[in-house]
Amino acid sequence: MGAILRVFQPFVDFVYPPTCVSCDQLLEEGARHVCPACWKSIPRISRDHRLYVDTRGKILAQGIVDDLVSVFVFEKTGAFQELAHALKYEGFESIGLKLGRELGEVMKQWGVQAEVLIPVPLHKVKHRERGFNQSALIARGAAGVMKLPVKTDWLARTRNTRTQTQLSLEERERNVEGAFVVSEKGLDETEGKTVIIIDDVITTGSTIVSCAERLLEAGAAKIIAASAALAE
Repeated sequence: MGAILRVFQPFVDFVYPPTCVSCDQLLEEGARHVCPACWKSIPRISRDHRLYVDTRGKILAQGIVDDLVSVFVFEKTGAFQELAHALKYEGFESIGLKLGRELGEVMKQWGVQAEVLIPVPLHKVKHRERGFNQSALIARGAAGVMKLPVKTDWLARTRNTRTQTQLSLEERERNVEGAFVVSEKGLDETEGKTVIIIDDVITTGSTIVSCAERLLEAGAAKIIAASAALAE
């Protein structure tokens, strides 16, 4: 199938010239889905950025997650919102891989050390509907930079939880309570590992913390939260 798509892609691009998912401008040759200008327009996270400091403080205060790494600032009217929508709902998987590579580079720059990457899992119903897990794509992109294995079978989501977008902090925590479980394979292999849990966007960290609790119970030594972006 991939070979067939490569053969017909030039014809498709001629009939339907590729445009940026954010600004609708024609893409230059070699660009995929997002133009360089829109990538550059997305605000980046730094260790002294207010949003990073606040989010990290709230997550680490619970004594479950040891550190936080992220790359971009999620703005509701910004380019990242368009990228996230194109990734999750239009199937532009290359965006997820690109976000993962950006995350991997930041983790290297920040000196993050770990032994395994675990994406936040989707429920099997949602995975079947969407066809992929966006967090797993980001993890794959990061893995290529970090040279670490991605384990998608250590952690599972047992409940098809509501979207967290419109929920309060308390509602988010209740929504994901008991929603994750470590698999038998995870129980066998998690012991003593430093794990990076990867999500697409972190707001309150409720989902990451819920995942981290299960992995710590399974014997993980240290948990690092990571995401492509942080949101207010």
